[in-house]
Amino acid sequence: MSQSGLRVQLLKKLWVHLTPKETYGLSSPDKIQRSGQTLGEVRRRELTHILTLERQLHELRRGHASLDPCGKIIRSAEIRDIREVKFASIIENAGSLEVEPEALPDIAHMLETAAELARFDGLERLLRLQKLYLLAERMILSLEFSSIDKAALDRRWLNRWRINASESSNGALQQLWARVLVHELIQPGSTSLRGLEHLSCCSLEDAEMLTRLGSWLCGDFLYRSALQAVAEPHHVACFERLEEQSLIRGVTGKVLTKTLYSQKDKSFSCVLPVADKRLQIESSQARTELHVPAYTVTHLGRELVALVQVTVDPPYLDALVQDLQARGLNVSVGNAGHQGPRSQSL
Repeated sequence: MSQSGLRVQLLKKLWVHLTPKETYGLSSPDKIQRSGQTLGEVRRRELTHILTLERQLHELRRGHASLDPCGKIIRSAEIRDIREVKFASIIENAGSLEVEPEALPDIAHMLETAAELARFDGLERLLRLQKLYLLAERMILSLEFSSIDKAALDRRWLNRWRINASESSNGALQQLWARVLVHELIQPGSTSLRGLEHLSCCSLEDAEMLTRLGSWLCGDFLYRSALQAVAEPHHVACFERLEEQSLIRGVTGKVLTKTLYSQKDKSFSCVLPVADKRLQIESSQARTELHVPAYTVTHLGRELVALVQVTVDPPYLDALVQDLQARGLNVSVGNAGHQGPRSQSL
């Protein structure tokens, strides 16, 4: 199937999992196509409307506006003008009026206030989800992929994703949550419930650490001696925090190693992925394996790194290649997408 056909199929899979209530105000791609409008034009109009609603909601929360009985927004300036008129009339008739102390609210009024706050919170989460759906749709239209798993999303997973994703208001983190949904649509089970739980506690700094972790990743480990050669003071704290979050092991306690196995019998040869690069490691010596110092990356760590776009850290790559060359190995570097690495002198 062509890329355009796969994208259409994935878009349909996305919208099948969305309910009419949570997409209220959004048009499905099928409906837009039938109407003869362009997707981009409709989405821009819908996104503008969402941003307007978010601004109005913020004004209501802050008390800068209120709703009249017809649901129309009344700005605080208009309310202030009305109050000034009333206040002037009170002054004119001050002799015949007595000011009563303000009574404390009873439980009925407190319940009304709580219900109003719950409505505000519910609308805020709904608007965030709608922006995430539009963001996921945009990602799908720009993706390159070869196949789609037709299995439906697990209902428990999708409900957990909605709850966690709707709490995020940061643009960069929203990008991450949208990418999680797209990955799961392509391959259900790619992000576990534990992964969603980790992301729900993820700050912008944590997301940046994931990207940094990806720039050092060699399949399922980090090349420890190369990291130590280029480590800056803040990197040490980064390694410790990644281990505390159960994303890597070997920073403290037992020193770990990784074994690389040869693909040939009479000489050593193996391919080592490093972020978006791949190393072809060769040696004329008849050895079946090579042990290198490592921080191992957990299954959860690899699962989360798969959600971010990474490029290799150049100083780290240089230190890694130099360490391998110091062991008497020949190393050539290529892009991960290529079948064979392009030789490079380092």
